[in-house]
Amino acid sequence: MLTQKEHKKLERYVKGMDVRRMAAAFDALGEPNRCLIFRALLKHDNVIVSQIAAAVGISESLASQHLKVLLNADLVERVKSGKKVYYNVNQTDPLVNALKNVVES
Repeated sequence: MLTQKEHKKLERYVKGMDVRRMAAAFDALGEPNRCLIFRALLKHDNVIVSQIAAAVGISESLASQHLKVLLNADLVERVKSGKKVYYNVNQTDPLVNALKNVVES
């Protein structure tokens, strides 16, 4: 059982973080195909939708929908070059880097 001092410390710790970002990321990764897409993008940079769809075994339209969810959760980024759109994981996000450590271990 926690002492009152430990309880207050735990309470400050729990309330001291905005968990909405983490919840959004976990919600986005709650679908198996999105997990596969995220994992593929951890391994390879600058991947286009058709390559993602083929790797995961889904249609390009479904891959695009999943990528949109991952984009909205700030887990991936897209880079447009001419007519092509390339997808990468959001390397600057500490949460993405933490997830990368877990997924690749």
